[in-house]
Amino acid sequence: MSLVESPSPSPSSSSGNDDFAALLDSELELASGADSAFPGDSSSALPATDDEGDDEDSGEGVEVEALEQNGNKKRRVEEQFQDQGTSVRPDKTATGSTKSVQDEVCMHTGCIRGLCYTCGKRQDEEDVSGVAFDYIHKDLRLGTSEIDRLRGTDLKNLLRERKLVLILDLDHTLINTTKLQDISCAENNLGVQTAASIDDPNRSIFTLDTMRMLTKLRPFVREFLKEASNMFEMYVYTMGDKAYAFEIAKLLDPSNVYFPLKVISNSDCTQRHQKGLDVILGAGSVAVILDDTATVWKKHKENLILMERYHYFASSCRQFGFGVRSLSESMQDERESDGVLATVLDVLKRIHAIFFDTAVEADLSSRDVRQVIKTARKEVLQGCKLVFSRVFPNNARPQEQMIWKMAEHLGAECSTNMDSTVTHVVAVDLVTEKALWAVKNNKFLVHPRWIEAANFRWHRQPEEDFPVTPPNEKSRCKEIAEVGHKETSNDQEGNDLAGQKEKDSAKENAVATTTGPCYARVKASGE
Repeated sequence: MSLVESPSPSPSSSSGNDDFAALLDSELELASGADSAFPGDSSSALPATDDEGDDEDSGEGVEVEALEQNGNKKRRVEEQFQDQGTSVRPDKTATGSTKSVQDEVCMHTGCIRGLCYTCGKRQDEEDVSGVAFDYIHKDLRLGTSEIDRLRGTDLKNLLRERKLVLILDLDHTLINTTKLQDISCAENNLGVQTAASIDDPNRSIFTLDTMRMLTKLRPFVREFLKEASNMFEMYVYTMGDKAYAFEIAKLLDPSNVYFPLKVISNSDCTQRHQKGLDVILGAGSVAVILDDTATVWKKHKENLILMERYHYFASSCRQFGFGVRSLSESMQDERESDGVLATVLDVLKRIHAIFFDTAVEADLSSRDVRQVIKTARKEVLQGCKLVFSRVFPNNARPQEQMIWKMAEHLGAECSTNMDSTVTHVVAVDLVTEKALWAVKNNKFLVHPRWIEAANFRWHRQPEEDFPVTPPNEKSRCKEIAEVGHKETSNDQEGNDLAGQKEKDSAKENAVATTTGPCYARVKASGE
């Protein structure tokens, strides 16, 4: 992360007394250098504090080394602690001479293992406030003012480099994982586990031996990360545990160029079962989130692009209640050329282009990617006016249903009345009054999946790919609608929509339907 704004000094610097704070900036900025280790390796993080050394005199001074960009140059900062608790450190005058300056009152904006990294004083546990950033360095805690300072500096550097921040979920977004004990008989017979042991640099399935798991990379993920890295500073943010997060990050980023010191796991969350931008050292105004679960981002819905879930293994299908053959059992997969990741990459390119549009007069620092996402999303179904037929429970208020809200977020106008301005009737039954009216008046008659597919693919989908089934085949559609009603009543925003579509879309994916209402385009192996 570029947290040092050169050549101007850090906004929090004063009288040269912020050596450790400057070192933090340098370490974060240079963490992706050639010599940095993988996230989680203490050698790649911030320097060790005095209690980590073997020297008996380590309490008298702390030596820290910062990696320079070429991985060769190093610099040393020494802190000397006096019995009175004040700190005296060498300081450079304007003429370059060195003098000793006794620290003024320190605000203790950050600490490592209970030691303020500005003045060196030990902080009582009750006095240590702020947010923990253990994924950057163990026991690192930053105060609000320091977080704001780092984000402000980072924002300036990102905008100068024409980059935004991208937060990536792992499971069902970039990968799909199963325990070895959960592999189905069909998967065993097809040699799924054997495929993971083949020594092929281009393979997409791997065994995590220490965890007894198999992981499948989503098609196009390597190309996605490569291209996205040119536009975004990327984080991994998973509800999985730390060891698992690091293992997957190594598969996705073996050279440690995409996520150095930016792998966040469940232990880093500040709120149970919730992800938050409070542990991201990047401004919310430039943060884009890709996740298959909307409910974990309740405070940051405007930053979220909801991903269609990736179900490759049979256990993943079973987990979500789909009694169908998985992609692995069908020996099929999403297509790379126009699959989910290829589609969302196009969306990210568009968002990036709109944000940095030089024709816009507003200064870059005043722009907000959340507004860009909102505007781009509203263009998807712009010009469409929808009427719903038997999609909601009889006693439900249509305007409160998630599929209605989704359509509006996509730019469609929703109505309860039929008139000449209506363009689409959304239904699950051909014989309702509104459905018959649509046919008679040459209006589009589409299944609710048409809206959901547009939401995932950020593009208006061909209406003919989402027909309403005849009465003798409608039972499955009613089941889907009932699932949607139940989830909507539980107010599972965003993912209610995914849940409403899951049973049908998973079946479509599993049987590799390349025509018709299948969101994640798939093809049979060898085709």
